[in-house]
Amino acid sequence: MHDPIGRSLREMTCHVLPHEAALGPANMALDEALLESAAGGASTAYLRTYSWATPTLSLGYFQELALARATPRFQSVPVVRRLTGGGAIWHHHEVTYALVIPTHHPLARASTALYRAVHAAITAALEDHGISARRRGETAASDHVYRKRPLLCFTDNDPEDIVTKGVKIVGSAQRRRRGAMLQHGSLLLAKSSRTPELLGVCDVADESAGLHDWSDQLLARIPDALGLPRVDVAVPDEIRERAWKLQRARYQNPSWTGFR
Repeated sequence: MHDPIGRSLREMTCHVLPHEAALGPANMALDEALLESAAGGASTAYLRTYSWATPTLSLGYFQELALARATPRFQSVPVVRRLTGGGAIWHHHEVTYALVIPTHHPLARASTALYRAVHAAITAALEDHGISARRRGETAASDHVYRKRPLLCFTDNDPEDIVTKGVKIVGSAQRRRRGAMLQHGSLLLAKSSRTPELLGVCDVADESAGLHDWSDQLLARIPDALGLPRVDVAVPDEIRERAWKLQRARYQNPSWTGFR
């Protein structure tokens, strides 16, 4: 039987980019540049992890900047607006991942399927460290739909969250463009002095692995969850150049950060 989707998946690879530490605008711009590449017809998936050179609050696309600035602990911190929705994240002691998949990858069709595939891979990495973790599940769905959502992602309850010992340690968000999908999210490693109520893996489990250990685990497992072979590459020059343009025009632009 003719199977163009199956054939295209067999021909697809997951390009894994080097871990980087950068300021918020640069991080968000590179994620969008990768999404643009996939939305423009590229048949390559991209996966990367990164950290934040300065602790930063990232707002979900639909959140109001004024709400964050009205919160005393976030009045004077660096803020960047994401392309994706969801709640704000205080990026400090964590590892952030970003995954872009092309239009014709089967997991690009349904947002929930991609969440579950990636989160299952992260859960398996946690279990390799002896940390029992699970998807929160549908018991959170009714509360999630009807109540007013909080400012911070990690104080919200979503069925697709990863929790351990009742603590949310992974949250993700998505953006679709012409059928291609960007999903990025955070694995909390330890609490921050600015958000001491949000515990990380090292706070709730007997775990001492650092950022780069967890980065390696995610980069090893997520391509398998997509059914794609891993190829380690540098960021392509054309994507890096597009990211620089997006950084200057959008993510460093106060009108983007404060448009809501």
